[in-house]
Amino acid sequence: MLVLPLALTYLMQFKYTVNLIGSLVLFVLIVVFAWLYSIGKWANQHLPQDQQKNLVLFTLGFVVPIIYTLLLILIYLPTLDPDSRPQPPSWMFPLHMLSLAGIFYGIWFSARQYMALQRGHDTDFLIFSSTFFLMWMFPLGIWIIQPGVNQLFNKLDNSET
Repeated sequence: MLVLPLALTYLMQFKYTVNLIGSLVLFVLIVVFAWLYSIGKWANQHLPQDQQKNLVLFTLGFVVPIIYTLLLILIYLPTLDPDSRPQPPSWMFPLHMLSLAGIFYGIWFSARQYMALQRGHDTDFLIFSSTFFLMWMFPLGIWIIQPGVNQLFNKLDNSET
């Protein structure tokens, strides 16, 4: 899913424009955030009630960067002049920092809840730090973490039936 848009644009010999590159970045963000969100939400639902966390902040952590990227594609990127030095608008910096914090929290939440489910108890950062950094370094993290997620999913699915 991550390579397909790039391969298609190369094979069809599209001319790379700012909007095309922005759209590809948005697509990759949505795919990766959907993967992280599905792991975090699924793990949170399967934890005991006292270990479950509220999903509102977790959801906002992924919605804000997508909105920010959309604003960049629709508002900021079309105004760029290739002959001059770009001056970002004042709204970009706070929204950029908020987006980074949201992404950081989303990865942290997903890694923590997944490891808590895997181990059967709440964990501290030293326990789930490797999972956190692997989720951060996609697609490498996806290749390493997803088989464990599939195993845990199958184990929990078999124990429920």
